[in-house]
Amino acid sequence: MQLGRIGVQRGFTLIEIIVTIVIIGILGVGIVNFIGRSVQGVADSADRQHIASIAWLLSEKVSRGVRDALPNSFRVNAASGSGSCIEYIPTVGGSDYLTVPTAGAADSFEVVPFPNYTAGDVDSARDRVAVYPNTVSGLYSLASPGTISSLVSQLTAGATPNALELELSAAHQFLTDSPTRRFYIVRPPEMFCFVGGFLNYYTGYGFQSSIPDPSGLTPQVVASQLRDGAFAYSPGTLSRAGVVILSFDVVDASGAVQSIAQEIQVRNVP
Repeated sequence: MQLGRIGVQRGFTLIEIIVTIVIIGILGVGIVNFIGRSVQGVADSADRQHIASIAWLLSEKVSRGVRDALPNSFRVNAASGSGSCIEYIPTVGGSDYLTVPTAGAADSFEVVPFPNYTAGDVDSARDRVAVYPNTVSGLYSLASPGTISSLVSQLTAGATPNALELELSAAHQFLTDSPTRRFYIVRPPEMFCFVGGFLNYYTGYGFQSSIPDPSGLTPQVVASQLRDGAFAYSPGTLSRAGVVILSFDVVDASGAVQSIAQEIQVRNVP
């Protein structure tokens, strides 16, 4: 007589199910935390990149203007020497002169050809000549005698071989010769100001006896998300050129702050 096989039912016990659920829960929490931290890391990296972009843009814009400015033309809107605005006179060319009117006024003089400024570059509505700007005092007055001339009218061939004749719109007398016979072609002043959370750029307001109030000017916004911005200027010495000190904070959307400080060397010398 053969005995039939007895069927055996297999399954999970309650304890096994509970243990499995607990393990899955622990793994799930770990995975969620890992993904969350990865996403937060990407977001933080994007915020840092945004802050870096703002700082780079601001620094580059200011540096380009300041580096080639007329020596000793910087004015800061604070008696302490550190303020929210800095003004300077930009240069568009420079060379050496053969003669320059210092004993009396004249409307032309001979110069050495420029490396990067030709007759076609002359802007007769804005270009002027600056000779030996060794101090900011009187620089913005456009007086005659003075450091900065009347407007440049044109460049023509000079009487001396290989020289140019630089002609002015009105006779001008310069205060003194440059020890190196150096002169610059300059244009109307420009200014940067930290206003609220912005850095603004101003131009087209002309030469004024004192640094202008930015509230009366039309701004061009350079950068935002800023605070505690300040400018300072350290004049050049016998051993170094002038230096502009720039400092500001960049604030991201989360409130994180990155402090920036930079020294910008002025390339030109009187």
